[in-house]
Amino acid sequence: MHEAGFYKDIDRKKIAAEVQREGFDPYLISDPPGATYPPHSHRETKLLVILSGNMEVNIQGEGFSCSPGDRLLIPGNMEHSAKVGENGCQFFWSEKLL
Repeated sequence: MHEAGFYKDIDRKKIAAEVQREGFDPYLISDPPGATYPPHSHRETKLLVILSGNMEVNIQGEGFSCSPGDRLLIPGNMEHSAKVGENGCQFFWSEKLL
C-alpha cells in the first residue's frame, strides 16, 4: 500500500520512532542513482519510508513512484522490484512477519 506524503515534514527521529511503535525495526539505506533491486519476494512484510531522493517500485506489475515522505508497505510473498532515481534515494527499510 502506497501512502504518498504520509510522513511529509516529519523529522527522521520521529519517523523512526513511529515505525518502531508499529513493530518494525527501521534500517537506514542510502542508494546511489540508478541502483536496482531485481524482482524478488520474501515471506516478511516490508515497510519503506522515503527520506530523500526517489525510487520507482513495482509490486506484482503495479508501479509506484515514491518520493520523500512516502510510505510503502509491501505484503509478504508479493514479487517486487525497484529502481532508484537520478538523485539517489535514502530510505528506512524494515521487515517483519505479519
